[in-house]
Amino acid sequence: MNRRGVALITVVVIMLTIALIGASLVELASTVNISAHNMIDEAKARYLAEAGIAQAIHTLRTAATDTGKGAGETIGPIPLGDGVYTVTFNIKDSLIISVGEVNGVSKKVQLQYSAL
Repeated sequence: MNRRGVALITVVVIMLTIALIGASLVELASTVNISAHNMIDEAKARYLAEAGIAQAIHTLRTAATDTGKGAGETIGPIPLGDGVYTVTFNIKDSLIISVGEVNGVSKKVQLQYSAL
């Protein structure tokens, strides 16, 4: 009778240990998945910010050839892909600031240029 009780307790302890290890693995997989999605959103936001820089350069070039019209202070927010980008540029300081945003994650890219 004693051996049956010890065997039952041993089996219960082993099953609880296996269940805890399983739950830990599920939590780890979930955390890794969330982290991967955040990294993807950061990369997308950076690419959107770079697209904003390209848009601002195009706008500045167009403004230079169109006798100064079209070069505003802020462009956007412009939707592209999974997010949006907003470009702010200051012609006096020759500075372009572009911010890309995807799912609440934002990345900022700045470009200092020299006017010729």
